Amino acid sequence: MRIGFIGPAPPFRGGISRFAVRLALELQSEGHQVRMFSFIRQYPALIFPGKSQTAQSSDGEGLEIENVLTPYDPRTWNRALSAIRDWQPDMVIVSYFLPFFAPAYTYLCKRLSNTKRVVLAHNIEFHERWMGANLMTKKLLRHCEKIMVLSQACHSDLKRIMPKEIANQGVLGFHPVYDSYPETQIGRQGYPDRDKTLLFFGLIKPYKGLDVLIKAMQQVHKRLPDLRLTVAGEVYGKAEVYAKLIRSLGLEDVVQTHFRYIPEDEVASFFRSASLCVLPYKSATQSGIIAMSYNFDLPVIVTDAGGLNEYVEEGETGLVVLANDPEALAAGIIRCYEENLCERMSKAVCGHKHRYSWKSLATLVLEP
Repeated sequence: MRIGFIGPAPPFRGGISRFAVRLALELQSEGHQVRMFSFIRQYPALIFPGKSQTAQSSDGEGLEIENVLTPYDPRTWNRALSAIRDWQPDMVIVSYFLPFFAPAYTYLCKRLSNTKRVVLAHNIEFHERWMGANLMTKKLLRHCEKIMVLSQACHSDLKRIMPKEIANQGVLGFHPVYDSYPETQIGRQGYPDRDKTLLFFGLIKPYKGLDVLIKAMQQVHKRLPDLRLTVAGEVYGKAEVYAKLIRSLGLEDVVQTHFRYIPEDEVASFFRSASLCVLPYKSATQSGIIAMSYNFDLPVIVTDAGGLNEYVEEGETGLVVLANDPEALAAGIIRCYEENLCERMSKAVCGHKHRYSWKSLATLVLEP
């Protein structure tokens, strides 16, 4: 089968690009012909809050990637359509995560009526407010035969927000565990402080709840003064907001910050140097950070926001606490270390993560 992907691919960075590449590689390994129809430019500079939209990466090696589409420039849409038609795919998989992309995607999917169209919907309801979001999403989904979602929470959003004839196209999938990060040459024994280190990792936006975690660390520090928090990720907004909060709580020696994009060759060292990953999200559907943590056998603490808890076996692979509640989060962290849960949960993660394979997700995508 010839399978085309529409959406971000390397060198565009981020979880959506990485997810699409990993799924594409899985499908290619199973004998399918795969080509990624990616962006020329992804966002206008004026609305992009980060420092760079691209990064050097080994992601995508071995894949055909064609940069044909600028979503906000309709002059490129027909060129992208021609490129896809010329390749004659049997199926296209559309990576959908923001209403910003819906008009361009709708234009393409409406005109690819002889091709099976699958939307890989990372979100149906969005973290930020978008004018006309539901209407734009509905227009796109009307032109697709299958809508793959990655959590029950997202599936519920689909059924709640969209008309029945669209919601009935929804298929519940899952977020597989990432397994493609370059491994550090330093074993766990090379990080003597890992048993006293928490990790917050990934892109930092307000809904990720880093402020809640910093406030929780004030309580944690009183009970467990040797415990430290590492924060690693680029801030979308002003990093000074978090730096000021850390200073105001007297946590300069407790919270170590790396407010920058973390390239793939550094990812393993951050996860290997911690014993617990914390996701204090205020809202969520699912998270690639859990998939990354499990890859490194790292247990997690997540909130009960959205579908995060669907990927956690309570007390086995992690803990679930109330969202937007520093006291509940602090209590969960303290419990993990006072009851010595991290090592036991790490072993459980090792046995648990194989349930979420890319091969199984690829099978779901290809099912009629």
